Amino acid sequence: MIRLMLAAALAMAFAPAAEHSGAVNSATVKWQPVEIPGVPKGMLQKLLRDDQRTKMASMLIRFPKGFRDPKHFHTTCGHGIYILKGKLQTPAGVIGAGTFFYAAPNERHGPLVALEETDMLLYTDGPLDYHVAE
Repeated sequence: MIRLMLAAALAMAFAPAAEHSGAVNSATVKWQPVEIPGVPKGMLQKLLRDDQRTKMASMLIRFPKGFRDPKHFHTTCGHGIYILKGKLQTPAGVIGAGTFFYAAPNERHGPLVALEETDMLLYTDGPLDYHVAE
C-alpha cells in the first residue's frame, strides 16, 4: 500500500502542470516596468496570473501622474480594466476608482491620461498584442 501511494505521489509530482486555483498576495509581487514600442516609459505592472495554455493574463497596472497611454487596439484579445485608485481622462470624460471598462478586440480605445497616479486591475481574454493607432 505504501509503495502504491509513493508511486502515485511521484507520478503526480512529475505530471504536466494542470489548471488549478490559487491565491497571490499582490503586496509580495514587485512592480516591473512595461516597455511597449510607441508607448511612453513609466507604466508599471505586477503580473498576477499568466495562463500559458489560454494566454489569458491578469495584472495590476500603474500609470504615474501625467502618463499618456496612446490610442491603440488589440487584435488577439479584448481586455477589461477595473480602476482601483486614481483618475483617467478619456475621450468620453474622466473615470475613476470603481469604474470598469472593457475594450473588445480590434476596437480602438484611448488615449488615456492619468490625472493622478492610477492603479488598475487588467485582465486579457487572450494573448495580448498592442498596436498604436495615432
